[in-house]
Amino acid sequence: MEKQFKRIGTHDGKFHADEVMATAILNEIFITELTRTRDKKILDGLDIVYDVNGGELDHHGIDKVLREDGIPYSSCGLVWNKFGRDVISFKDQALNEEEIDDVFKFIDRNLIEGIDALDNGIWIDKSEVPLMNISSILSGFNPVWYEKNNENKNFNKAVEFAASILNNKINFKISVLKAKEKVIKAYETREIPQVVILDTYCPYIEALKETDKDEEILFVIFKTKTNYLIQTVRGKDGEDRKKLPKAWLGKRDEELAKVTGVSDAIFCHTGRFIAAASSLEGIKKLAQIAIDECHEPYKHENIIAKIIKSVRKLFVRK
Repeated sequence: MEKQFKRIGTHDGKFHADEVMATAILNEIFITELTRTRDKKILDGLDIVYDVNGGELDHHGIDKVLREDGIPYSSCGLVWNKFGRDVISFKDQALNEEEIDDVFKFIDRNLIEGIDALDNGIWIDKSEVPLMNISSILSGFNPVWYEKNNENKNFNKAVEFAASILNNKINFKISVLKAKEKVIKAYETREIPQVVILDTYCPYIEALKETDKDEEILFVIFKTKTNYLIQTVRGKDGEDRKKLPKAWLGKRDEELAKVTGVSDAIFCHTGRFIAAASSLEGIKKLAQIAIDECHEPYKHENIIAKIIKSVRKLFVRK
């Protein structure tokens, strides 16, 4: 596939994340010549115009185009909606229509929709801790008030940055799809019923959720450049189905080896969700020890137990 040449245009002046990301999207499939202006005569002569001048890719009219969840499209979303599937198929021609649609929806939900919401005045970050988001980061490329003649230069820098974010997201989702076959094979050929062993790390979570319907898998093992890791698997409630043993917590090298009896054990995270060993045999031994460890109740089970205990005390008093 070869890129076609397109003369594209958006407004000049202060720029925002929506037209910056829209430009990055268009650059993925076209060789572009960008004009930033509000002059209608100039814009009318261009091939693609967005976020200005009316038309299908300008969201500033009264009648907003809405998603199913009610979030209105900005120019970014309108451009993605029209050209996004082409961007994905251009990036990986081996993807089928279902996979392209899967990536398209993922990018819209996890990148584009947030930009659209904020550009339409819908504040989506309600955290008490201030968090930077893609919209504030891209808007931050605007020249400060006392800088002169840097607007287009800074806009192009913002587009370059936006393109890296867009490509990283697309590449990640494609990598998830490509990992699916590997995860399914590891699941179906596993030696230990509660453990999936991968010969290398790949994004396994989504494929494992689809495959492990009965939630049998407690741990995933995979090889890194230097050692082997065991990682816990979370259930539908967001909690680890089983944490690594308390006795391992924060221990390293000889101390961990002494506690576990595994000579090449390297470390266990203080969160008890990941541990390492130098060899496959060593990490499998750690997995078996963790499986054999007595069940540790989830937080909600502890709460229920406390409630029952309190109720019993009331009856005893009566």
